[in-house]
Amino acid sequence: MLSTVKIAFLILFLIGSLMICSSNLSFSNEKSLLDRDGKLWEFIEWSLDNQLFSGNPYDLVATVTFEHRGSQETRTTGMFYDGDGTWKFRFTGTRTGMWDFTTECDDPDLDNKTGTISIATNPGVLGFVTSFGNKWGRLGTDEAFVPQFVMYEDPKGYFDNPEKVDTAIQTFMVEHGFSGFHTTVQNSWFDIYHSRSDDIDAPNPDGRTFEAIELLISKVQAAGGIVHIWVWGDEERRLTQVKWGINGFEDKRLQRYIAARLGPLPGWTMGYGFDLFEWVTGDQLTEWHDYMQSHLGWQHYLGARSSTNSLSQLSEAMDYSSYEQHKPDYDTYVETIEARRSKPSFSEDRFRITESGGGMNYDMEEIRRGFWHSTMAGGVANIWGNKVGSSGDFSVPYPNPEQIKSWSLFFKSRFLKDMTRSNRLTDGVALKRPTNAHYVLYKEDASSIQLNLSEMAGSQSAVAIDTKLSYAEIDLGRLNPIDQVWNAPYKSDWAIAVGDFSTGALPDRVPPAPPIKIRVSPDL
Repeated sequence: MLSTVKIAFLILFLIGSLMICSSNLSFSNEKSLLDRDGKLWEFIEWSLDNQLFSGNPYDLVATVTFEHRGSQETRTTGMFYDGDGTWKFRFTGTRTGMWDFTTECDDPDLDNKTGTISIATNPGVLGFVTSFGNKWGRLGTDEAFVPQFVMYEDPKGYFDNPEKVDTAIQTFMVEHGFSGFHTTVQNSWFDIYHSRSDDIDAPNPDGRTFEAIELLISKVQAAGGIVHIWVWGDEERRLTQVKWGINGFEDKRLQRYIAARLGPLPGWTMGYGFDLFEWVTGDQLTEWHDYMQSHLGWQHYLGARSSTNSLSQLSEAMDYSSYEQHKPDYDTYVETIEARRSKPSFSEDRFRITESGGGMNYDMEEIRRGFWHSTMAGGVANIWGNKVGSSGDFSVPYPNPEQIKSWSLFFKSRFLKDMTRSNRLTDGVALKRPTNAHYVLYKEDASSIQLNLSEMAGSQSAVAIDTKLSYAEIDLGRLNPIDQVWNAPYKSDWAIAVGDFSTGALPDRVPPAPPIKIRVSPDL
């Protein structure tokens, strides 16, 4: 039999063993909460508890640095306060494989947390907006596109309403063919139900506003589109942060918060607002751009609209060139691209059909032609809206959605990143690839189109569409490499595609633009 002393010793040994096991189990659970599996171009979120922090939680700065094991690419993103003593951070993988991360903060409850995330492939999923020379593009699919946004509501209009967003996507992206949505936030960053600074007392970020924007971005991204955000409006209507100081303490707190919450999310671009020449300087815009890019962690294209009908810029530091143009035609779009050939361009007024019509307002024919002009010029982004019957500053469905949809379907696989203008080939306008195997030609009020295909690489298939109608291809058979004329069945606005555009990713010579002012290896 065991003595009393031996029994006591055995009990103490068993208790110690249980404590060690319990400690190891606790460590294992904590580590499993931080380790994640994910896919390319899809953001992952973590939560950390910090109930003992005192002070304004939006002022606490905490960062997380992710490092890819194979390439040593790093991404640094911020944490953001999400209420109830909870801080969160997010990450989107831009490379497959293992990433390790470490947190850094003056508050010990958020400091020196470590973990890993394994990123798997995700074929066909769209990534962050990028550029190919002066064309807009998307990582993931590595494709060029022309952003054509529809005016949408401000965040309070779609907050906590995923069904409404789904309906808008079905209406404007699926049925009309828009590339995505334009939403304006203004001082709703601080209170979702107020856009004027006069109505804001405490300029802390409103989580409801961010939830709404995240809902819109995530759903539009999943549907293959992007969201364009206007941060502010104009100061005359108190739709800005001037009350607290441009790039002041409160403003930069908001900038960090935007970067932390939205930076890891693919599928959005951002303009500073409108009538900027009235209330903000070029130096202030440059400071905003540089501060945002130093905190975003992933590439996002930021811009600032210039003065009315001018090709000047308030700040050349912006990632895309932006203009307030009233009814730009094809030649104006060409001038816009040529003014700054190293970056993509955006005609960032809102082109609208209104009850009054006339002046700078559009009719349906001008809308339809605007889509083709901006694309055939080389790819300038635009914002569109139909306000006839709208109850607010957002678009209702168009009277002829099939006309916009025809543009969308025609260019679904035909706007290629190495295409250039080649108007010498036609009596209309043209785009072609340097391989001389793919051409797009367009002419308005035409009953015939000249096609000088004498340099074409062999005979190629061709189709034509009437851009005024629902999408329907007219098979032109195979065209030979000669100078020729196509006679249309009747007079209309015609587009012709020559070459096989159905082979998926086509080889080209234009790499995507590198990420903007973030720490990243040069081969991304």
